[in-house]
Amino acid sequence: MDKDELITFILNKEMNRALGCTEVGIIGYTVAKAKPEDPYNIKNIELTLDKRTFKNAFAVAVPNTGKFGILPAVVAGLLGDPKNKLEVFKDIKYDEELEKLISKKLKVNIVNRDELYCRVKIDDRIAETIGSHTGEVVPPDVRDRFLSLSPEDFKNYIENLPKEIVPKLKEAIELNYNLTTPEGFIYLKINDKILNNMIKKTASAIYNRMVGIPKSAMAIGGSGNMGIMATVPIVVYDKLTDNDKDKLLRSIALSSIMTIYSTYLSSYISPMCGCVNRGGIGATAGLAYYIYGFDKVDEAVKNYSSNLAGMLCDGGKVGCSFKIASGVFSSYLSVNTNLKGFGGILGKDMLDTLKNVSKIEKSMDPVEDKVIEILKEKMNESN
Repeated sequence: MDKDELITFILNKEMNRALGCTEVGIIGYTVAKAKPEDPYNIKNIELTLDKRTFKNAFAVAVPNTGKFGILPAVVAGLLGDPKNKLEVFKDIKYDEELEKLISKKLKVNIVNRDELYCRVKIDDRIAETIGSHTGEVVPPDVRDRFLSLSPEDFKNYIENLPKEIVPKLKEAIELNYNLTTPEGFIYLKINDKILNNMIKKTASAIYNRMVGIPKSAMAIGGSGNMGIMATVPIVVYDKLTDNDKDKLLRSIALSSIMTIYSTYLSSYISPMCGCVNRGGIGATAGLAYYIYGFDKVDEAVKNYSSNLAGMLCDGGKVGCSFKIASGVFSSYLSVNTNLKGFGGILGKDMLDTLKNVSKIEKSMDPVEDKVIEILKEKMNESN
């Protein structure tokens, strides 16, 4: 495939509908693949997760359950349809009696693996989801080829946007903006209408998702929150300014490309906050392109990376909305600042800078291990 076909292939693979946090989603999906006809006859359930999936699923809401964490994700998976994949919790009716039964039979194991890993054993039935949230993995040589592309390749792609990717981009805009209401939890009065609305809408969408509102998001790079961060600030800017749908589509395409590029430099879940350090990089690139054109993108991405690189991920939770607010502010500042930095981790261009950010990210494993220890202690205290 040529370069444009490659980028289109990657976007189609890495932009997926998801209902709720994708880590409770992978649990529910895997459980649904192994569920017996009558869940009330289950004798034992053993759930094995990589440590990062455990981290992100630990305290996040499960849609259509009114509950948070791993146990309701397992129960909801028993009620869901595996054909729905990461929308497995769609249209379920939660069963409190089943939760009481499963709570006595569920054992959770946490393993130290670099790849996404979810294994469910229900009596003699086994299902696994490995390597991505759906188990569909982009071949390593295809990922490597994508990572070898240049900023000029990305520019050529978005400015000659293939028609076949447009429906996916439009769906991402519609789904993720739809999550921005209601706005009930955040009361900002920043004296800048655009920035105020960008923060309120984006943070509200993340909050709504983390409390389990039953609306799907378009996940980008394995994360619905990253998808929201990569799209909503740009959509808000478009609605309040030019209302230029062609430019919006090109900007969302660039944002998605940069979000996925940043993800491929490390892993789907990492010690650093992906919403800020990946979705935020995408949003910054897309917003810079929308406002000033491609020539501003490199500088804006480097400005952003010099500010928020290293923000810790301590798991999916309602507090992610506050991290996102910081990311939106930094993105807007980075785009609208004439600062040509070169110190610290900044590289010769934005892609070189992102490679340096990934080096910092990979060095944070010991910090993440401490987060996992804290969560394990909290889990043991609650049992």
